[in-house]
Amino acid sequence: MWLMSDASPERGSLGRDLRRLRKSRGLRIADLAALTNRSTGWISQVERDRSQPGYADLVAIAQAFDLPLSQLFLRDAEPIPEAGNVLRAGQRRPLPADNTGAIDDLLAPLVHGIQFYRSTLDAHSASDQPSRRGGVEMGYVLEGRFEIRIDGRHHALGPGDSFWARGEEISWLNPHDTPCTVVWLLAPLRDDPDA
Repeated sequence: MWLMSDASPERGSLGRDLRRLRKSRGLRIADLAALTNRSTGWISQVERDRSQPGYADLVAIAQAFDLPLSQLFLRDAEPIPEAGNVLRAGQRRPLPADNTGAIDDLLAPLVHGIQFYRSTLDAHSASDQPSRRGGVEMGYVLEGRFEIRIDGRHHALGPGDSFWARGEEISWLNPHDTPCTVVWLLAPLRDDPDA
């Protein structure tokens, strides 16, 4: 669940940030609703933090504003001397949770299609189904234990272990009684096979 309870006037909530962005672009709620193919009532509820958008909703909103998706997960959008090079812990929002039991947190803005994030895998959770995201996928287990299947090969991993795949099918499972924290990196493949 994506919790917004830590929002404060100096650290805006997602809804307040979206409202501010919409107004700065000179858009009405009806304009944003049309651009995202959502209802005006739903947009209004999101802006008042009464409804939490899912991942697909956020993709639509980012496209409507012509922004990288990662920009919607940054807090305190005011320019700071570190902008572009440093992202402080308090400036991030978690990605919306899905029903797998994984809570993802972007650790850096998306750059050149590279995704760098931390994932907390709840106890007794699992991916919905195997996925093949393309590109190179790597991970490092910070704490806890979990199991990963890469192109049908099963691996049990613990703290300090790492894994990688190059366009292979991946699924994961945490059958344990404690959560597991993994740092993931996804990068698109370049044309050079040795890159």
